[in-house]
Amino acid sequence: MNKIVLSLLSTVALHSVTAQAADLAPVRVPPTQVGTWTGLYVGGNVGYGWGRYDASNATGTIVNSNGGSGIYGFNVESRNGNGVTAGLQAGYNWQLEQTVLGVEADWQYLNSKAGTSTSAIAVPVFIGGNFSGSTSIETSWYATFRGRVGYAFGPALVYATGGLALADTKVSSSATGSIVTALFPPTLGPLGSMSASDSSVLIGYAVGGGLEYALGAGWSIKGEYLHMGFGTKGYNLTGSLRSPAGLTGVITTHVDIKPSFDIARLGVNYRF
Repeated sequence: MNKIVLSLLSTVALHSVTAQAADLAPVRVPPTQVGTWTGLYVGGNVGYGWGRYDASNATGTIVNSNGGSGIYGFNVESRNGNGVTAGLQAGYNWQLEQTVLGVEADWQYLNSKAGTSTSAIAVPVFIGGNFSGSTSIETSWYATFRGRVGYAFGPALVYATGGLALADTKVSSSATGSIVTALFPPTLGPLGSMSASDSSVLIGYAVGGGLEYALGAGWSIKGEYLHMGFGTKGYNLTGSLRSPAGLTGVITTHVDIKPSFDIARLGVNYRF
């Protein structure tokens, strides 16, 4: 009988020790999920752009129908050109733990226009007279090619970005006035008009940052700010001044423009 009791006590003690050992076993923590932002993505965005056009070094010449020529000058003012922006983006992310590296390219429509008010052009009387003119500039699209580096926490990604920027800018000039048809005595022909334009794709830089938030099923939304800067570009505009009587003169205008833009936009991405 004693042997049976001792056997039962040993069994109970063994189960107790086993249970305690199980309680002391280390708890396994599931590994942190990585790679949630890794992959190819495409998306679209819409926003607003604040443009600045710094203008300088505005000069010109006029040649009348008799071959007389003269230099004229006019004041151009630096102006703001604000407008709506919208476009598409595509990129690729690599995530390592909480660090996210990526590349992104985008193409954007931009409705940015600025112009100077009509102002008088000083022209020697023996060349022409009664002249006035204006200059305007517009940017219709821009594109960027950027790198991204960010930090992911939960479903959110905070990132900085920077790289190359392109922008298509067009400068237009117009003038109205009279040209000399006779020197002795100086005789002015009827008023005529001229218009000319010159466009160029500028190369500059883009820097900024943003916040992107994962919604699930591959979708995410983002808010982003970009600053784009471009160097000074010289534009040369040449046009013929034509009057109703068929008289002609040639006007050549040069102006230097230095654009910059600040862009704020909201977007959506789908990650494959």
